Amino acid sequence: MSLRYSFRHLFYGGKIQKERLYKVLEDLDSANGGETSDISDIKEAIGKASGTGAGGILKDIKDINDALGDADTEGTILYRLAQLEAEDTTPSTEEEPSG
Repeated sequence: MSLRYSFRHLFYGGKIQKERLYKVLEDLDSANGGETSDISDIKEAIGKASGTGAGGILKDIKDINDALGDADTEGTILYRLAQLEAEDTTPSTEEEPSG
């Protein structure tokens, strides 16, 4: 990869030439795939919440929400917690040992 300007061309009169610096940065970005590649990578990481082969962050969130469920759906975390709370508040029928 060759850049249009060498390091010494970025300076003129002891000051950085913003236009030349911008062009160097633009060349570097283009050489690395540019914005299109960056946006594509971000979209892939986020993913889709539904669909065959969907993955990424949105799928992870959907999987967590499905596992949490609600107190009325058997097998979900919130259902199990509700069952434990119901058992905990049910009065015990066992007699306490007298001492």
